Amino acid sequence: MREGARGACAGAVSRAVTHPMDTIKARAQVRGAGEKGAVGVVGRHGWWRGLYGGFGAVVVGVPFASGAYFVGYESGKRALGDSAFASAGAGMWAQALAGVVYTPVDVVKERLQTQGTLAASARAGTYRNWTHAFGSIAREEGVRGLFRGYWAQNLVWWPWSAAYFMIYDGARGAAAATASGEPSPTASSACATLAASTATVMTHPLDLAKTRLQTLRFESANSASMRSVLANVVEREGVRGLFAGVTARVAAVAPGSAISFYVYETLKQSGW
Repeated sequence: MREGARGACAGAVSRAVTHPMDTIKARAQVRGAGEKGAVGVVGRHGWWRGLYGGFGAVVVGVPFASGAYFVGYESGKRALGDSAFASAGAGMWAQALAGVVYTPVDVVKERLQTQGTLAASARAGTYRNWTHAFGSIAREEGVRGLFRGYWAQNLVWWPWSAAYFMIYDGARGAAAATASGEPSPTASSACATLAASTATVMTHPLDLAKTRLQTLRFESANSASMRSVLANVVEREGVRGLFAGVTARVAAVAPGSAISFYVYETLKQSGW
């Protein structure tokens, strides 16, 4: 499907640009569970390894996941129509499809991104690269380990996608009315930035809990839940701890979404 090909290109470009901020976000989110900060880790490992940890898994997996996301979004829109609630439903359907690919990628990526920050853990800091991480998780934790946090991821990205597409489609509709026609890729990109920034702040505490669930490597990991992680964060770090890394997450997600939709709409309007 053309939606899948366009989505794959859009996802690969946006992730390549925003991966460093995603790394800083992940480290900020788990810092309360470890002893080392993100800046120190970057300095020790160098800028490439420090900021692009886990990027190999992204290169391999995200084009497929992003392609599935856009296929889900376009097919959902065709099935459900053009209302605000249809946009929310299409976004949730897109996430359900993409999450099957995104989850193993996220588990591998986030463990590589955070293993230096969690170096106080006896079992942290053991992965050499993404292939070693993938093999180790599959061998030691099985399929369950690779898909740790699938439902937690949906609990983050379903409300994110619902809020995002309601705002995005509403803003894009307003832009279309102003332009008296199809909005330009630049206008779509601006709408995506607004939608992503709002949805990201709204869902950040859930994303923080999801990140911690996916980076856990202890016996207690199997009994942990979103609720228990959130309660632990509030107890140890206060309500403010729920928003650790929110600025970095907005700085990663909003530009990433803007780039994705700019590339996607450019390819779509060119007839590709």
